[in-house]
Amino acid sequence: NSITMKSWIKVTVLCLSVFGLTAFNPAQAQKSKKGKGKSEASAPKKKDEVKTIAEVTKNCVKYDGLFVIYQDSITGKSYLEITPDKLENEYIYFSHVTDGVLDAGFFRGAYGGSKIISFSKHYENIEIYQENTSYHFDEDNALSRAAKANINRPLLATEKIEAINDSTGIYLISGDAVFLSENFQMVKPPSNPKSPSLLGQLSKEKTKINKINNYPENSEITVNYVYGNANPQRGGSEAVTDVRTITIAYQHSLIQMPDNDYQPRRDDPRVGYFMEQVNDMTSFSATPYRDMIHRWNLVKKDPSAALSEPVEQIVWWIENTTPEELRPIIKEGVERWNQAFEKAGFKNAVVVNIQPDDADWDAGDIRYNVLRWTSSPQPPFGGYGPSFVNPRTGEILGADIMLEFSSITKRMFAAEVFELAGLQTDADFEVEDGQFDQHQCMAGQHLKQTMMFGLHSMRAMNMDKAVEKDFIKQSIYRLVLHEVGHTLGLSHNMHGSTLQTVADIKNKEKIDKEGLCNSVMEYPSVNFALDKKDQTLFYDVKPGFYDLWVIEYAYSQGLADPVAEEARLTAILNRSDDPRLAFGNDADDMRSSGGGIDPMVNIYDLSSEPVKYAIERCELVNKLMPKIKDEYVLDGQSYHEFRNSYYVLSGEYGTQLRLMSRHIGGVHYDRSFPEQESGKAPFEPVSLADQKAAMEALAV
Repeated sequence: NSITMKSWIKVTVLCLSVFGLTAFNPAQAQKSKKGKGKSEASAPKKKDEVKTIAEVTKNCVKYDGLFVIYQDSITGKSYLEITPDKLENEYIYFSHVTDGVLDAGFFRGAYGGSKIISFSKHYENIEIYQENTSYHFDEDNALSRAAKANINRPLLATEKIEAINDSTGIYLISGDAVFLSENFQMVKPPSNPKSPSLLGQLSKEKTKINKINNYPENSEITVNYVYGNANPQRGGSEAVTDVRTITIAYQHSLIQMPDNDYQPRRDDPRVGYFMEQVNDMTSFSATPYRDMIHRWNLVKKDPSAALSEPVEQIVWWIENTTPEELRPIIKEGVERWNQAFEKAGFKNAVVVNIQPDDADWDAGDIRYNVLRWTSSPQPPFGGYGPSFVNPRTGEILGADIMLEFSSITKRMFAAEVFELAGLQTDADFEVEDGQFDQHQCMAGQHLKQTMMFGLHSMRAMNMDKAVEKDFIKQSIYRLVLHEVGHTLGLSHNMHGSTLQTVADIKNKEKIDKEGLCNSVMEYPSVNFALDKKDQTLFYDVKPGFYDLWVIEYAYSQGLADPVAEEARLTAILNRSDDPRLAFGNDADDMRSSGGGIDPMVNIYDLSSEPVKYAIERCELVNKLMPKIKDEYVLDGQSYHEFRNSYYVLSGEYGTQLRLMSRHIGGVHYDRSFPEQESGKAPFEPVSLADQKAAMEALAV
């Protein structure tokens, strides 16, 4: 019986063992039945165990560069590698539109601005922050210990670490989560009930990474953001194709923070530069500003030479989309800025090349400064010249210029005809939220309007074709000079058209030498003489007195001694009371609500006697108006060109009336500082005689 009992116990234990394997681990039992799970001794991986980078990226294409990026060759999913040296360091983030549709507010080449970002590790996540660059705290001041008080540091993204390389401490996060979202930069603007966006909801399924370009100092990821709208509330132009789905191609750029000896240069109200606004939070001054102008890092090869080539030139490329017949004119126009840089001690500071048709780079590559050319269905501008900078210093890192073919053609779209007939006013330059965009430039539209007036006037006066050809050439010089000026850091100068008297404008020798305006950063009227024998330049074709002066201020080489350097810069600025260097911007002096008090700071005007010049322009319109019927009403043609010509001439007449009216109740201002002893009051009403002259001109 004892043997029988022992045998029974053995059988029972064996049965329980088998039962335990199948009942308490059925999955393992099932694997065993199918011949799998051979290494039963090895424990399965825990669900929360992080994989290695090699495991996650085994099917990926690797893009080496500033930030290593992987993209799965099967699914397209992307990954971003964060090395230990990337943590707690600052990088510049920059974005721009590589393609869009104007109906939705996006166009090729539109810049999204620059910001400073940093990466941090927080337990299982990598966090991406945006740093605030608007304030300065003196490190020697006790208040610097509270430098972070009440200043937001936005957390742009928190991404879970998906893989780790334990031996090197490298982390891997989802690139899709970072780049296919709008974490870095808001793409679709906030909704406005009064003007709903053409864009619908962002489609996660359709949005994708379109291109990855990686370089040692910058990583570029182009994303096709696809927005779907099943029930659109408004339509679009033919360029939209189908309003239910719109794609915006957008490029994200991560840029290495420059490590150089660049020295920021302070802003001053007597010169017009784009700038980084910085408040000194430890200063007792009533104006605690440490604003830094935007400028390139030009350094002399030979610091001891009065005139030296720079260590690095500002190199421009003419995009291979540019009409070939325009390339020589554009190249010469850009390089005429060297006349200004010579005043700052540089020769050959600006150089222009032409992009080969077989170039292995495209114009969206931020390593190249490109003059780009398009012919859009709905041109947003004639020219657009933005740049991107280091927000910590104001150093310009790159720039593009967008030029539209329509700016030099005779085409006039229906909408533009009615805009001209409605007489463009200063209000056209205000943005919806009341805040002026300092980079907004309407030079192309302005140039097109003045060109239309010039071309219609030439035809009505039966002027020679050679004159028309020269007119168009001058207009291209003028447009290119203006937009390149923006990429050098210059903002607008709407006081620049007051350089010459009405009599001087008719003096060919004087105008060829000095120019019509003191700056190409103006929006002046086209110079079209009432009498053909008085015709001089139509547009300025080289930088003016003001342009040379402000380039000298920004780009002349500084002194090592801070006290001596401040004295040197002050001496340059104190020349601002020279009438040839008159300055007035559009952001503060013309475009802002209630800011347009000085009639000399204006657009579509010309000469230091704008009322007198406007009277002559109105006389010219009255002289030309009776002639357009014979010139434009032709057998076999509609009345379209005739109507256009009428609107152009009547629009110009209305513009000049508006310019006259600005003198009534106007106030002149003077930007000079007290120590300059300019003899002018900061604010002075327009003289009674000038106001009465404007009233009399309007009454005729």
